[in-house]
Amino acid sequence: MTAAPDLAAEREIDLTRWRDALVRRWWVVAAGLAAGVVVGGLYSLSGGSVWEASTLIAPGQTFSPGGAPVLNYNSSPRAINEIAVSESTLAKAAAAAHVPLAKLRGHVSTQSVQTGAGSVASRGAVLIKITTQLHNAKAAAAASDAIGRKIVADTTSPYVRQSLKADQSKIASYTQQLASIGKVIDQYNRVLATQQIDPLNKLVLTQQVDNALLRQGNLNDKITATQATLTLLQNIEIAQIISTATAVKTTARSRRNSILVGALIGLILGAIAAIVADPRLPRPRA
Repeated sequence: MTAAPDLAAEREIDLTRWRDALVRRWWVVAAGLAAGVVVGGLYSLSGGSVWEASTLIAPGQTFSPGGAPVLNYNSSPRAINEIAVSESTLAKAAAAAHVPLAKLRGHVSTQSVQTGAGSVASRGAVLIKITTQLHNAKAAAAASDAIGRKIVADTTSPYVRQSLKADQSKIASYTQQLASIGKVIDQYNRVLATQQIDPLNKLVLTQQVDNALLRQGNLNDKITATQATLTLLQNIEIAQIISTATAVKTTARSRRNSILVGALIGLILGAIAAIVADPRLPRPRA
């Protein structure tokens, strides 16, 4: 009865022969590795260069009339990303950059940038970076800034818009009343300066001037307080573009990754070539 061949031993012998072949023809493996690095580097350059432009914005933070922060989904990083990559936003950005809409699809991204740590800082310490990649520097910057402006417009809530109009209306009304009171005070002062009125009437006019001056001071205080609220609305509750885009040249493909992949493929092919070309290995029978 014929004994069964020891397959494990044969595999061990084959692996040993392969190892010996790699050692004897190490220069073939090294040549394959070097060729892979060169090819990977050339491949990374074949994709051409692109320009990357980023616009930095600060999302708006809405406050209640009492001064408490109000959660607003429009200002969340997820909502801002959805606005940035929406078709309507990309269409406006493409028009501003004078490029086809298809050039922007898949080439716009957003990233949250933390500016502080801890529970206090995290409430309003998130900036959003909008990045656009195109083959033209000017177009990339124009598209990124256009997306930033669209986000500022779309994330401003109706509540904030109405509050802006209300505060502006209050300031206009207070200013008008202040101008009227100023005219009345001037008239009183002119009458008092004539010295042709009796003491009783002069006392009454003096009291009226004092009341007008008090009213004038109250209106000035109201204007100051309303202007502070208006400043908060314009600079905090409405998203702000912190920095406009400046294009930076980059490559379409990662050179590092391309070289690593090329080196790996070259190493494998070099090893195969070293094994196949070794004359000491047995050849398959015809």
